[in-house]
Amino acid sequence: MIFLYFCAILRIFFWCVMGIKRVIQDRKLASIGSLKQRGRWRPGENSLQLVGLILCLEDVSEIKSLKRMQTLFKGMGAVCYSCIYQKNTRIEIPDGLIDEHTVLLDRKSTNWYGLVRPGLADVFLRESFDMVLNLSKEFFFTTTCLASLSKAALKIGRYESPQNPYCIVLEVNQDDNDKAFMVLLNSVLQIIRFE
Repeated sequence: MIFLYFCAILRIFFWCVMGIKRVIQDRKLASIGSLKQRGRWRPGENSLQLVGLILCLEDVSEIKSLKRMQTLFKGMGAVCYSCIYQKNTRIEIPDGLIDEHTVLLDRKSTNWYGLVRPGLADVFLRESFDMVLNLSKEFFFTTTCLASLSKAALKIGRYESPQNPYCIVLEVNQDDNDKAFMVLLNSVLQIIRFE
């Protein structure tokens, strides 16, 4: 009986900590959103020269997606910076994916509620991008925070978040397959005419 009470108290403590963590995350995103103003961007005015890609790596298929995005933007003549948060540490990242323009983060790179430790993503955060694209398939505090803190004229994400930092949200159906997202992204790039 005492064991059941102990388990119940432990469960309540866990839910309290998780609730506090969520409140801190929401407040942090709100404070970042109020401090940062989105760049003034108008379709067809700017050429696409510098792109930031953010990804929360949870499964192997996302590596292919990131490579496809890098190929797409490099084919347009843009320089790509990538920031990868490796949520699933069992996934092996290919050597060719990591270069001088890539920041690789994991759980040790963040504090207890998910904010990136100072100095670890500075390479990514100091650049002034033409476009930042968050490829994470669902809300993840660390990648949303990085998208909010990045300096970009245009920010694109794949989901609505509590404090939405994106100018454009490219949401696809529940299955969220990569091919449908690429078609949607290509359509948006043609509409906004980055050439």
